[in-house]
Amino acid sequence: MYENNVYEKNPMREYIKNSELRVFNNRIKVRLSQKLAMKYDNGCYFNYLNNMDKYIQMIDTLNIQYPGNAHPVFYVYIVPDDSCRLLNIPKIFDNGNGGGKPVHCYDLDGFTSAYGLSQNMLENNPLEETNIFKIENEIHELAHMVHSQFFYKNQIICEGFAEALPLYALNLEKAFDKHRNTIINLSEDKILSAQEILNTEKNNTYGSDTILPNASCSFRLSYISSYLFVRGCMETIVKKFNYSKEQSIQYFLELVRGSQCSFEWLIYDIADAIDLPRDKLLHGKQMQLELLQSLSIGKA
Repeated sequence: MYENNVYEKNPMREYIKNSELRVFNNRIKVRLSQKLAMKYDNGCYFNYLNNMDKYIQMIDTLNIQYPGNAHPVFYVYIVPDDSCRLLNIPKIFDNGNGGGKPVHCYDLDGFTSAYGLSQNMLENNPLEETNIFKIENEIHELAHMVHSQFFYKNQIICEGFAEALPLYALNLEKAFDKHRNTIINLSEDKILSAQEILNTEKNNTYGSDTILPNASCSFRLSYISSYLFVRGCMETIVKKFNYSKEQSIQYFLELVRGSQCSFEWLIYDIADAIDLPRDKLLHGKQMQLELLQSLSIGKA
């Protein structure tokens, strides 16, 4: 937007300003161009949004309490395939075929983030209720909208939370055999410590370490390691405070929201809050490895 110190209009903001609004239900609202709105009105996006609504209902079972007792709406911003640049998809995920990712939400009744999607994602890749890869990935993206009401912190926290919500809190790990078998068979050196994950963020290599070609971000080492870190923290919260999974989710969201720290200091802040040694949480992997062991024997 501000390359070479030259101001440019925000293209996504301009797109949304000129968009049309459609209300799918009381939880989902859609913004899209006039041309795409005609497709919406003809029912082209109904199946996708109907399944998304089911995943939102799953998230609602966690009874997350939002700041200010708010009840934010899930906004979906659909852009034409020839305008995918509006989504600013990271290069490591941009194969030229569009995609979806959290974007800034310009609607006051929505979450801080909206779900930005290229039209082909709804038209050519309808969500399938039996496809665990797609279900987990969709809830992952919705989880980003959830945590956007609480924080935007380091990728280890944001991506780890986005994985932990479906896989841990909603128990999808038990049904996602491919994911569980993949991670429990990783060698110890493949699991990144919190410090190593933070280093990948600093040198812009986070997410570049895929271990399963053409699969979702859930099969990239930095995402897996972030998931194990955040899930490990949540399971520690459950044990320390005798909390349920749902309560551990709420506690974690509020803990990170209340922290004024980032990077290594944020890990220290989390360690203090859940009574774990700071350096071990930052540099160690014992918590993550114990979690993998529990997954391998079916106890987690």
